[in-house]
Amino acid sequence: MPSSAELDIWSKFNLSYTEVGINMEANVTSASDLHSLIDAFGKLCKYNNVSSNQSVTSATSSITLCRNKSHKLKPVNYFASVSRLGQQLTQPHSKHGLISLKQVADACIDTYFTCWIRNTPVLNKEEFMIWYKSQSDPTNTLIVNAICLFVFRHMVLHHSIPGVEHFVCDQDKILEQEEYFFDTARECLSQSFDKKPDRFMIISLLLMVFSAEPSRKHHYAGMAVSALHELEIYPRTIDEADDESYEKEMDTRLWWFVWSWDFYLYSSGGSPKNTPQPRIPGSEIDYPKVLEQDIDENEIGIITYIHCLQLWKIQAHLISTVYEQESDMTVEQLQEYDRQLLSFYAVLPDYLKFDSGFEYGHEDLFLACIRVNIEYNATRIILHKLFIPDQNDSRPSQFSLESLNICLKTALIQLPALNSGSFLSNGRCSFDRDEFWRASEVISMAMDTYRACASIEDRALIIKDICPEDFENGLTRALDILKNTMEFEALNRNWIQVADWLQVEIRRHQLYSNPRFKLTASNNNTLLKVPDTYPISPSPISFIDQSNRFQNNSNSNIPQQFTTKFSSSTSSSSKTSTTTHMPFVQYQPKPSLNLSSELKINTDTTTTTTTTTTVNTPSNKNQPKFRYFSPRKMNKYMFIDDNPMS
Repeated sequence: MPSSAELDIWSKFNLSYTEVGINMEANVTSASDLHSLIDAFGKLCKYNNVSSNQSVTSATSSITLCRNKSHKLKPVNYFASVSRLGQQLTQPHSKHGLISLKQVADACIDTYFTCWIRNTPVLNKEEFMIWYKSQSDPTNTLIVNAICLFVFRHMVLHHSIPGVEHFVCDQDKILEQEEYFFDTARECLSQSFDKKPDRFMIISLLLMVFSAEPSRKHHYAGMAVSALHELEIYPRTIDEADDESYEKEMDTRLWWFVWSWDFYLYSSGGSPKNTPQPRIPGSEIDYPKVLEQDIDENEIGIITYIHCLQLWKIQAHLISTVYEQESDMTVEQLQEYDRQLLSFYAVLPDYLKFDSGFEYGHEDLFLACIRVNIEYNATRIILHKLFIPDQNDSRPSQFSLESLNICLKTALIQLPALNSGSFLSNGRCSFDRDEFWRASEVISMAMDTYRACASIEDRALIIKDICPEDFENGLTRALDILKNTMEFEALNRNWIQVADWLQVEIRRHQLYSNPRFKLTASNNNTLLKVPDTYPISPSPISFIDQSNRFQNNSNSNIPQQFTTKFSSSTSSSSKTSTTTHMPFVQYQPKPSLNLSSELKINTDTTTTTTTTTTVNTPSNKNQPKFRYFSPRKMNKYMFIDDNPMS
């Protein structure tokens, strides 16, 4: 039986017989009405030929999707920000206070190598520290000032040392210190401009991109790409996969580092593409690998980086083929893209999936799971956001509503993913303001579309498989999550900017709320509420006490083992963990996916059996460790921590 919406659209269609033949007239005034009429024709074909699945599929696949113009014009990864550098008229001066500038630089360097969740391991720490300690004045070098510029703000809040307390809630002081680092780095760059570039220069230029004026960002990135080619640094290709030398691996990581910064610049708008090229044009680039030199230092960071690169590569493909092209996109093509994304997630290792039931005994591994899931959720929103209805469209097409439903479900699970790190000793570093804003925007747009829909069936499709309470309270919950971040408490202007936007949106939706649009649950009684944090399954990781979070923690001995079971709802109370001896978590990275193209998912996997033994003192880094490692098997390694002397 046709729905009321279908009957309404059929009322706008008139079929008559005239002297010259059959005359068809359609009284449609918008693209949405036209798509609704096309959908109705498709369903009519389905009613008349229910026995033929092939004909139904053919009718569906021929339907062309209508792009949302407001999202097509806005760069995919553009998010407004404040506190830009380059606005001071006077010469900036260091505000390091009672401690020396060298001590500030030491803390920034330590943060750069320690905080793997935010910093790509493209520098060999041991080699860099030898160079750093050999310098008579390292604070007057390009690479040191670039690193300080990039991590200083984060170090002050998350990896603080005694003597920087005066920066914590003074955004002007932080900005002036960043201005000092940027100005010094720029001066060092000018002194070495006519010299042969090196790796340090490439990395420095890219770190300076983040803080440079928008009109100058692509200049620094362009110099980095030119230096990369001048030094003939090329990545390992798929054909060279057997080359497992550490030198080639570092070349590969640096090449991808340049690629990712180029992707960030052009996907966030305002910069042309300046993508680095392989030695042989058209060669398929291999992803980074975990080598033996990374064990105990970078292995989890590299694993995370590999999967994030794969997702960024998919995003880049979507931008070039879906956003930048004017060619029509059919329903079948969109569904195929979505199936490939779902396949990508399905073949992830269990420890990188929230719903796998994997029990985490290591905080860093859980942070890796958070980071990969955040990027995956963002990629799925990017795919479907272009095809959601206009916010004031009263009769959107069924397929646009399905895309909106996917975006909304993904946004609602993105919030707890972003919130999960907030309760871990080192997890607050993982919060991503831009992805938080992306998810919040989707929830707000869905509320606008829900109110605009004239059909009850259309509104039901928007919240299909979604708990109405989660949808209704989504923005309020998002604001609570944002207020729980250290950046918000420290009055970071970029965080305050998003909080102000959220408060305006919440008041706006309350103002336009109408009792007749009261959210109601579907007949499906199996709907699950979205948890406050992940993972849902029990896990030996505990929440931390968040009181006194701005006190110096450099002398505190934060336990690496966690005993309290991970609860899905603890935002109302804080918990303190106690130290007990627990076995080291066993985890086995699967081979990284070498995509033959950006969106071809390789589902061929092989399994390796690993064995672990229980350890009494897993937090002791000086304990002898015996590992069995095979870099030739592409990230297939296992390690056994045991002490034969005990």
